[in-house]
Amino acid sequence: MRYAFLILLAAIIFSSCKKSGFDTIPHITFNSLSPGSWQSTSTAINGPWLKFQLNDAEGDFGFQDTSVSYVFVKRFSSGLSTVDSFSFPFPNLPIADKKNLDVEVTVDLNFALPPRAMRPRVDTLYYEFYVKDFAGNKSNVLRNPEPFYYITP
Repeated sequence: MRYAFLILLAAIIFSSCKKSGFDTIPHITFNSLSPGSWQSTSTAINGPWLKFQLNDAEGDFGFQDTSVSYVFVKRFSSGLSTVDSFSFPFPNLPIADKKNLDVEVTVDLNFALPPRAMRPRVDTLYYEFYVKDFAGNKSNVLRNPEPFYYITP
């Protein structure tokens, strides 16, 4: 009887120690990069759009007093050599309680397009990205799985 009680007590303790699914280190998941191609002659002010899911226990992203979190983006050409790196302040999240944050983030990649080429061509690009929170915790690093085409007519 005593052993059955101890086994039951141990089972209760272990089952109550279940992880919540949220971690101090931010985690991102790629959602989309759309559209899949972009004309250098486009008159659109914004776009293309990178969308990813952000998961973080503290939700310490956006702007807070003097602290700013950042999104980091590297642009790679088809040969997978680094062309340029960019960082910009994380968009402010209009969420009152950011604990156990699980939100889709949309980033405008217009700033990360290559300069317009002098001759007609199609650049095959990949974007690598990650985020850092107020505490400096770096998320996992992701890259868009499908190529992005930048067309210069």
